[in-house]
Amino acid sequence: MCCAPSLTAQEEKSTRTKIEELRSNANFKPQNPEYIDLMLNLAKSQIRTNADSTELLLKEAYQLSLDTHYRSGESIALSTYGYFYFEKGETDKAHDYNMKALKVADTYHLSNEKLKALNNMGLDYWLLGDSSSALTKFLEALTVATEAKNVDMMVSLNVNIANLYSENGDFETSLSFLEIARKLNVELGNKEILAYTLLNMASEYADLGNYKEAERMVDESLDYFLKQNTKDWISHAYEQKGSIALKQNNYDEALLWYKKSEQLCDEIDFSYGYTLLYNGIAKCYLGLKNIAEAENYALKGLAISTEFSIAESVKDANLILSKVAHQKGDDALAYSYQQKYMELYEKGQVEKFRKGLGVLRSKMQFENQKKALIEEQHKAIAKQKNYAYLAGAALLVVTLILILIYRTNKLQKKYTENLQEKQNALIMREAQLKESNKTKDKLFSIIAHDLKGPINSFHGLMKMSSDESISQEDYDELFPEALKNIQGISEMLNNLLVWARTQMKGITLKQENVDVHLIATSTLSLLIPIANKKEISIQNNIPKNTISFSDKNHLDIILRNLISNAIKFTHQKGEIILKMVEKNNELQIEITDNGVGMALETQSKLFDKKHATSTYGTHNEKGTGLGLSICKDMVESNGGALWVSSIQNKGTTIYFTVPTATVTTVAI
Repeated sequence: MCCAPSLTAQEEKSTRTKIEELRSNANFKPQNPEYIDLMLNLAKSQIRTNADSTELLLKEAYQLSLDTHYRSGESIALSTYGYFYFEKGETDKAHDYNMKALKVADTYHLSNEKLKALNNMGLDYWLLGDSSSALTKFLEALTVATEAKNVDMMVSLNVNIANLYSENGDFETSLSFLEIARKLNVELGNKEILAYTLLNMASEYADLGNYKEAERMVDESLDYFLKQNTKDWISHAYEQKGSIALKQNNYDEALLWYKKSEQLCDEIDFSYGYTLLYNGIAKCYLGLKNIAEAENYALKGLAISTEFSIAESVKDANLILSKVAHQKGDDALAYSYQQKYMELYEKGQVEKFRKGLGVLRSKMQFENQKKALIEEQHKAIAKQKNYAYLAGAALLVVTLILILIYRTNKLQKKYTENLQEKQNALIMREAQLKESNKTKDKLFSIIAHDLKGPINSFHGLMKMSSDESISQEDYDELFPEALKNIQGISEMLNNLLVWARTQMKGITLKQENVDVHLIATSTLSLLIPIANKKEISIQNNIPKNTISFSDKNHLDIILRNLISNAIKFTHQKGEIILKMVEKNNELQIEITDNGVGMALETQSKLFDKKHATSTYGTHNEKGTGLGLSICKDMVESNGGALWVSSIQNKGTTIYFTVPTATVTTVAI
């Protein structure tokens, strides 16, 4: 998470100098708002390095703000207390202080102070694992930041939102928010915040397997942090470099960077920095066959992660300790750690799905509120009509002048027609909302049905394993199938999150010239391992340098869903072919498989949300029917069309069109 930037060593020294200058002035008054603000800045800069000094500074600044009714200082002091306790892992205290800060900011209409409180509350919820509430606070803060034109906070909030999506495995969406933050930084020219943003982007690129770009971004951010001597962020950067090396199994290099990070954490007593660091070091030692040190650091990682209530790190530490115990020949202890890991894994998957449904339910509640508003507007329109009739009648009686009667009738007619048009529009919208609710109810029913079986099966397997009522042979046979079902749930949730975003915000379009061949190649690199399990061959016959004027993220989602569907419905040792035909000002992309095909009735309902159904692939792969609907919406938003041609038991070809590249001309 992108927390509040700390002052550089030079800035901290400058702040201390200004405080001393104010104190040495003969007319010095501690109630001066400038003095209070300087103390608050200094307190924030020392949260990670000098906790005792931070508490003393905050106590004095808060009391002076209360004594002088300086509301800005009061709110900032409270939110800084919140950040202070967040860094210590005391989330209950942090939340209480941030709530108080928000109340002061709301009462006295302090937008920038409100931003700090909302952002801190989002961080509190994130640390507690409540991603849904965290996202709500970050989005609320982003609205305030946009209205206040506070670009610094807009950057931080976009980074925080990106990290939430990354935590749920949606790396593409995460990168889109980080790209917004990066562009804002470039426009702002703030090298400090740009460095924080690049460090976060490096993490996402590493998760996507683009290690070269990840290393470039870490090095660029590290160069800035080293110049400013911000030791906590230097430690973060070293840890990130270690993580990138570890992902490539370069254990010696990774350990070198992790140790440099650990040295800085020790130097500044940066407890929170150990939460990711210890597990990384343990993995390095495990890879280097140093079992004793691997166990030592894994136990440290488990302890610090438990202290800060970071579930993902606790889960990771248990997995490492399971491997360590197995290497030591203690299979009973290995099984105990592995069982704890699996419990946390299952809980995490269910929680991830619950948060996804929470987003959808919030959307449904919002639409139902709009329906109630429509009904209220109906009553208001009827009341307005009665007023209009009474006014017309009274005017006729009073004036008895034909010309005024004519004008009154004309105006009344126009007014009534306008009201009728509005009423008709509201009635139409109400009907659309009812139909939308029916569709969403059906989707929830499908989702609940498809999830109940795999989750119950997984729970049953874990219970039998815990009760030791299942043999190791049966456990080894059933466990891979249970994991495959859980993976299916994860893939289903990714489509649900994309669909939820389009339902809540509409489809965001950012068209540019993109290489379709490269996007297809990148997508295939993720899907070929899945195809290989069914021995399916995939040919990318889309020519190189095939350029389209489209939204890159949309094109990636479209290709990923359509190719995944082709794999799903293609038999063992089948074949899938991608090709392109250029027609007029369009590129026609074709994805052909020799799988099970479809009946004409199925084809006619394929893209209709009202007829969304759960389907099974040739290896019993599951889905919600949402993917094709999302693809159709995104293709059409880019100015194209999507259709299908299929013969049952012969195979299917999915076609879609996108605009060709635009050519920029320069007048001479």
